[in-house]
Amino acid sequence: MKIAVFANMNAGGGKAAAAVAKIAKSWSSHELFGVSGFGGEKLPRSIIPEAAEGYVPRLNAAIKALLRAKPKLLVTVGGDGAAAYAADCVIRAGSEIPVLGIGAGTANVGPIVSFTADSLPDPESLRAVRLGAVEVLDAEGRHVAYGFNDVVIGNTFLGTSPEGGTKTYAAAALAGRGVLEEAKPLPELFADGGTMSLNGKRMDPLPFPAAQLIVSPVAPDRFYGRAYTGLLCYTPDSPYQAAAYVSPHPTVSMEEDDAGFTGWRPGAQLLLSEADSLRLNHLKTGVCAVADGNPYLLPEGSVTLHYVPEVLRVMKRRQS
Repeated sequence: MKIAVFANMNAGGGKAAAAVAKIAKSWSSHELFGVSGFGGEKLPRSIIPEAAEGYVPRLNAAIKALLRAKPKLLVTVGGDGAAAYAADCVIRAGSEIPVLGIGAGTANVGPIVSFTADSLPDPESLRAVRLGAVEVLDAEGRHVAYGFNDVVIGNTFLGTSPEGGTKTYAAAALAGRGVLEEAKPLPELFADGGTMSLNGKRMDPLPFPAAQLIVSPVAPDRFYGRAYTGLLCYTPDSPYQAAAYVSPHPTVSMEEDDAGFTGWRPGAQLLLSEADSLRLNHLKTGVCAVADGNPYLLPEGSVTLHYVPEVLRVMKRRQS
């Protein structure tokens, strides 16, 4: 089988490099190749992508170069963020190539990353299944990102520090300038006059300040690792595909918060079907969309979230 391998070589403090080396050894009977700067140097063949500045543009160029070689399978090595970036490139390219995620990051909890280097499967033994995702659109309705695990609307995200720990960082600093800056979550997402609407109809104001809003795809068999889980995420045999939760207390944060432990944790919940669109207007400066841990700028202060079914093919074990 012709297999393209894309690796975030900075993931997991060296875990990615070890995983690529193990792939090269274990899958030596397959036609393996990669791309320069993203693990290709450790594989039998490496493609040189078009030059680009910045991590995400270089990543996009790398995935495009791999797809042009027409592999039968794309393997991502790293965390959920790298897998989601790569998957977004595949979808935007209109490719039907299946993606196999090998975990070498910090958490590795999303639905794309299904294996580790210690449990490498035989690629020929796997089956392709389709994943849905929450799509993020900007103020003009243009695609921004896909969240396969969750999308968090807020000014912060959880990232791995250079020392290896998890900290709360400013989303706009990484998305805009590529730097890690520690930050605290805002107590309120919306500027004066901020509104939420569902399918074009303005929703009633919340009875509390909105510190974070989280939207997750509904998948009854997979809860662990989502930014938000709960009863509304378990909706088998229903027409709903996503669950939204908004709270005055930041859920995705390393800040100490006793809400839900020593007192009630207030919040509002909403189920979304494939036909629903949730729009947020007049967000404060610095508020971003964080899709599977990857922050994206929202320069016009508005965002729309909706569910898209079966948008990506991923490889899983065959059911016995």
